[in-house]
Amino acid sequence: MSMATLERAILVELKVVADNNKLRLKDIMEWSTGEIVAREDETLYFLPDLKVWCAVKVAQQKVQRTGGAVE
Repeated sequence: MSMATLERAILVELKVVADNNKLRLKDIMEWSTGEIVAREDETLYFLPDLKVWCAVKVAQQKVQRTGGAVE
């Protein structure tokens, strides 16, 4: 199994475990077969089929800005 094939398999299982089909490969900050520590802007998932820990960057909320002046 090549590294690219492994990363695609991780992404497929991560989408199921996280219940988020919008995840992309570049959202994965780190993955390891050993337990890892997620930073404050990341979410940690364990993928049981591949036995891999995966840290995923959390999407930031978009803020709507009004066209009004700031006082």
